[in-house]
Order: sequence, then structure tokens, then C-alpha cells
Amino acid sequence: MIKKWVLTLLACAAIAAVLVVYKIIDNRTAEEANALAPEYSETVEAASVETIEFRPVASVLGQVVAPQQVALRNEVAGMITNVNFLSGAQVKKGQLLIQLNVGEERAQLQSAVARVELARTTKNRIAKLRDSRVVSQDQYDKAVAELKVAVADKAMSEASIAKKTLHAPFDAITGLHQFESGQYLEENTLITTLVGLQPFVWVDFSLPQIYAALPVDARVILAPLSHGTTSTAAMDWTPVSAPVIARESVMKRESRSLSYRAQVDKSEVALLANAIVSVQVPIAQPQTKLAVPAIAVLHSSAGPYVYVLTDSPEAAPQPAYRAHRQAVTLGEQQGEFMIIESGLETGQRVASAGSFKLGEGLLTYVNEPVAGSEKTAVIAVEKSGPIEADLSGVKPSAEAL
Repeated sequence: MIKKWVLTLLACAAIAAVLVVYKIIDNRTAEEANALAPEYSETVEAASVETIEFRPVASVLGQVVAPQQVALRNEVAGMITNVNFLSGAQVKKGQLLIQLNVGEERAQLQSAVARVELARTTKNRIAKLRDSRVVSQDQYDKAVAELKVAVADKAMSEASIAKKTLHAPFDAITGLHQFESGQYLEENTLITTLVGLQPFVWVDFSLPQIYAALPVDARVILAPLSHGTTSTAAMDWTPVSAPVIARESVMKRESRSLSYRAQVDKSEVALLANAIVSVQVPIAQPQTKLAVPAIAVLHSSAGPYVYVLTDSPEAAPQPAYRAHRQAVTLGEQQGEFMIIESGLETGQRVASAGSFKLGEGLLTYVNEPVAGSEKTAVIAVEKSGPIEADLSGVKPSAEAL
């Protein structure tokens, strides 16, 4: 019995020894395989820290104003006898637009013309008789007065006809209407809106008192209003620079702000009257700042940071980098780029798209840009006026590595 137990124990020990030896050999094999396997890495996009000329701006709302715009209304009531324009059509200065019934006024005018002719003939006859001392001076003065009264009646009839005859005061584009001959118009009815054909429009905006007053000829940036991620044809236009051509002489009492007027050519951007646009007004002198793509900036409880990429020669022959976490101090965001106040230096490589995948010291590869696919952004700086340019929405050139 004892012999059987001893043999069983020896068999179990042999099996255990075999398993231990197998596990040791397996672990050594795995370690050797891991040693031969490539190091874990991630692939991201990268950009270099750029130096840009940045100028702080105040963004306010501006309203587009047509230099010539009239809400055409009738002064007196009457029946329409002629509608001589189409909705949204171009009309010439002096063109007849609406004719109200003036039959009675024309009859009165004919009567007034006859009275004028009679009064003038009478006045001339009495003037000759007065020279011959046949009539008195009093009769002559009475004839002169009657002629003046007749001329005034004629002018009154002509004015009544003019009030019922509406002409275009200038070359313009008409608005919409639904008027037809035979329709009765109450007085002060809106006929249409006329907008002049000038090659430019004005943009009126106000700047709070806390900012320095803008000089005339200063330049501002007009930009479309942002509407989330939605893009429509009305908002899809490139920001343009426009000069300030006038400013109000006093501040508004209610808001303590000063009103300005900028002018922009229609050839640069088509803006409809009464539209609202964003006006970006420089409020400080240009400053040299560092900028990186906003997507490169990550956030944690310790604050914002980026991953700086340094060369990793041991990963040759393919160019590779090591990711190092670097805390930064942020400034304002300018479109898709973020101003860096401290923490980085010009020319450093930082991870941009995909940076969230990185960790400290991680081996990192960079996607090379496809030829012809990268877009080079230009920072436009106006040199012709006292205001350089607004950088909002303008991308600095980021070197993709």
C-alpha cells in the first residue's frame, strides 16, 4: 500500500516538473518573441508652432444699409388706373409707377388754365387802358390779383394730379407688389420699396465707449454670421476689408456707444439691404504670437497641454518621434487655430489630429501630406490703412510634417 502511494507521488512530481519546465520554456519563448516584435506606436498628424501677427478685435453686429432706399407710399387715396412696373424689376428715374384716377383733377386743371388765359388777357387790356388813363390804378391792381389767383388755382390742380401720379425718384430695383388697375388705395398705403443701383453699400455698426474711437479711413473686417455647423448660400462668403467712411458726432445716450459707417463695393460681396453681418474691429496694436491648430490642444484637470514630438533616431530607417506632454497657457482662438501664450517655442513639432491617442514617451509616426492635398493658409495684413487686418477665421500656414 505504501509503495503505491510513493509511486503516485513520484508520478505527480514528475508531471508537475514537466509542466514547470514547459511553462519556463514557453515564457522564455514569449519574451524572445516580444523582444523581436516592434515597439507599440501610434500614427498622427503634426504641425509646427508658427509665429503670426495677431491683433485683438472686438466683434459687433452691423446692419447693411442701401445708400438710396425709399418706401414708396401714396399721399392721397384714389382708384388705380395704371400699374406701370413689375415686382423686382429695374426702373428708371422719372418712370411712372402708379397712376390713380385724376379725371376730376384734370377737368379742374383745364378750367384753371382757361381762367389763367382770361385773367392774363384782361390784365394786358387794362394795362393798355391804364397807360391811356382810361381806367384807374385800382382796376389794374384788381386784374393783376385775379391773374395771380388763377395761376395759383392752376398750380393747385397740377399738385393734386402729381399727388396721384407716382414716379420713380431714382434708378432702382422695385420690391414685390400685388396692385392692379381698378383697386382702391387708402392714403399712405405702402406701394413698394425702391433700392438704388449704387455699386456699393454701407454697413452701420456701433462700438462701446470702452474702446478707443476709430478714425475715419480705418479698416474693419466684414464677415458672415456663424450659424453652428450649418452653411447656407447667404452666409457662405469670404470676409472682406472695408474702410470706415463716417462716424456719428455724439454717442448714443441709451447704450453709450458710438456709431460708424463702413462702405463695401458690391463687386467684393453681394449684401442685401437690412442684412446683419459681423463686424470685426481691431482694438489694439498688432502683436507677435505663437499659434498651433486648435485640435492639437488637449485638456485635463491639470490644465491644457499638447504633445511635443521630438526625433527618435533609434526608430530608423523610418522617421519617428517621441511624444512628450507639454503644459501650455492659451490665448484667444482664431478660427481653427489657438494662440499660445507660453509653453512652446517657434518651430517645435506638435501632434495635431489624433493627438488624443498619445501618451508620454510613446513612439509616434506622422502621416505625410498627400501631394496637392494640403491647403496653405495666408494671413493677410493690410498695410494701406491704420488698421492692419482681422485674423478671425484666417488660418496661419501650418507646416505638416
